[in-house]
Amino acid sequence: MNIGFIGAGKVGCSFGHYLKQQGFSIVGYHSRTRESSFYAANLTRSSPLNFGELIKKSNYIFITTPDDQIGDVWNKMVDFDLSNKKIFHMSGCLSSAIFTNCKDKGALCYSLHPLFSFAGKESSDLEKVVFSIEGDNIEKVEEFLHKANIKYFVMNKEDKPLYHASAVFVSNYVVALAKIGQNLLLQCGLDKDLSTDGILPLMESALSNISQKGINDSLTGPIVRGDTSTIKLHMENLPKYKEVYEKLGLVALEIVEEKGNLSNENIEEIYKILRSDSNEEDCGNI
Repeated sequence: MNIGFIGAGKVGCSFGHYLKQQGFSIVGYHSRTRESSFYAANLTRSSPLNFGELIKKSNYIFITTPDDQIGDVWNKMVDFDLSNKKIFHMSGCLSSAIFTNCKDKGALCYSLHPLFSFAGKESSDLEKVVFSIEGDNIEKVEEFLHKANIKYFVMNKEDKPLYHASAVFVSNYVVALAKIGQNLLLQCGLDKDLSTDGILPLMESALSNISQKGINDSLTGPIVRGDTSTIKLHMENLPKYKEVYEKLGLVALEIVEEKGNLSNENIEEIYKILRSDSNEEDCGNI
């Protein structure tokens, strides 16, 4: 397998580095800038290549550009002989449908995406990362996936937006929640550095609990305890973030219902507090 990358950003460099560590042959990188191509090539002991060279020398091609450039890259690729080539993009949201007329070109096309947040261009510790793959004839690339030690699941094209929204919730929005927590601590008089120091162990302990106990058994706090007086105080003192607290509280209440550790009366009372701005008739939809 001769592997080439179009795009030399965080994902392209990191995944190429990972594949190199797994013993694969990386033939090279093509990027919009000479500097990024040379950096990626040096990282993977491969070569910076022009577009045509990369297509010709590679039989596995990974498009690791921003999402809005994938279609343009493909439209440029179709001018070349793509017979028997396996072509992947690594967008979380887009499906393989973006590779229009792929079969007519004699290629097999897929979307492959890691559930991982790449902090830099050398984030290649991917052994525990779960990937999604989508496209026709997955069996044609199973050998590659197994040799690369990729833990993966197969998904449908139409589920890609929902899948990517899931990744946004557990990655991007975790950062947004940390920002909310920091802002509230700043209002309490902490400085920015100390607020970060306070937030990190709390978030890390929550993630550790999920790893050890699973999601439902890791929920702590006033909702799982049925502490209605605390929930009321929170709602009264969160003018800016009240709606966020409410929506996340309702999700936490779903967990409580699944666990079955509170009475129906207590659950309904919490629901009414969280939906304090809603009509009373809505409160039965728990």
